[in-house]
Amino acid sequence: MRKPSGRHRGTNKTLSFASVILLGINGIIGSGIFLLPGTLYQEAGLGSVSAIVLAGLSTTLIALSYAMLASKIDDDGGAWVYSNRAFGAFGAFGAFVGFQTGWFGWFLGVITIAAELAAFLTALGGLIPVVKQRGVYISVALVIIAALIAINLIGPNILTFIDNISSALKIIILIAVIAAGGYFISTHGLHVSQPQAVSSDFRTAFSTAFYMFTGFSFLPVAANKMKNPEKTLPRALMVVMLIVIAIYGMAQMTTIVILSTNLTAETLPVAAAFATVVGSIGKTVAILGMLISILGVAVAVSFDTPIEMASLATEKTLLPAVFGRTNKSGAPFVAIWLTIGIAAMLVVSGSYLFLVNLIVFSAFLQYITTILAWFKLRHDPTLPAGIHLPMAPLLMGFALLLIGYLMTSATWLTWLIAVIVALIGSVIYATDTRRRGE
Repeated sequence: MRKPSGRHRGTNKTLSFASVILLGINGIIGSGIFLLPGTLYQEAGLGSVSAIVLAGLSTTLIALSYAMLASKIDDDGGAWVYSNRAFGAFGAFGAFVGFQTGWFGWFLGVITIAAELAAFLTALGGLIPVVKQRGVYISVALVIIAALIAINLIGPNILTFIDNISSALKIIILIAVIAAGGYFISTHGLHVSQPQAVSSDFRTAFSTAFYMFTGFSFLPVAANKMKNPEKTLPRALMVVMLIVIAIYGMAQMTTIVILSTNLTAETLPVAAAFATVVGSIGKTVAILGMLISILGVAVAVSFDTPIEMASLATEKTLLPAVFGRTNKSGAPFVAIWLTIGIAAMLVVSGSYLFLVNLIVFSAFLQYITTILAWFKLRHDPTLPAGIHLPMAPLLMGFALLLIGYLMTSATWLTWLIAVIVALIGSVIYATDTRRRGE
């Protein structure tokens, strides 16, 4: 997953259609496809490929609500900007809805940092087994956390370099694995089997697969950097989602074909599948590529998320001013310490799969408020007409029902954490004297 980036603020529309496509693909592909194939196969067996495809198509439907709003509201920020604009007319309640959307957007970034670091440490354990020991795991995690804080406090000059390298590697790895799968089929034939211990929980697999696509929100947020966003954005979203769905579907099928029922026991299924075809050196190469790719996402999100929190405090005054304080380098140091500090606690206490499910749940909350914001703003005479899609109300209504259905698969602990986060946000919101004009 990749979050919207504060680095893209501005008004000059400089992104061509090809650039938008590349940014979209890079924004969506994250650690999920490298670590989740075994989990999805365990949950849904051969149906895991269908779960990925359906999750991608459903996410595309949700993404269209973002696209329609982005074509009407030329402002960075995504879901919380749309919610704030849509419900602000309802007085204190509307402002509170906008705040909670932004608050959960920030929390989504925090969990994402933790999940990507957990993925990095899992991959590193496949290369250096001692990292799997709890003490070593925590020590390495804290070293990486300290490095992320230093990078953010000093400045993001290294960010672009890491971002470019990680973007290229993750695409290369997936293409190589799919090609290896093609070679494997040509020499061994096409044989697929259902795991004996499959839980047949398609709904859970369907919900988990959403994590692989949640980075789509990067594109609508960057709408004001595009040429002709009204035309470019919806076409780009469709093209990007179809490409990513195809890559994910083929990657999942490739791991199933190569590893068969052994897939459920693999923590690094993509690397294991590649190694089966090209040998042990293939696993090492794949893991190294995964490490750089996953770390690149973690660094980018660790930079974006504090900026989002600072923006909520300074530009929209939805958070107390203290969260927007900056150091001599212009870095929002309070937001950085709070964001990465909480991510550190999550990464040493929560499993990767739990963090994934928590991310999906938090994303669903943002999807709900965004779709409701579209219903509220679609006929607003003070806004541009924007993108018009046939049967849009019916499609958005179906998306709401689908999200509601998938949220019922969340565990009680996920619901409890969401309630606690909402309550903490409510206390901060209620005690913000600046917002009350005191």
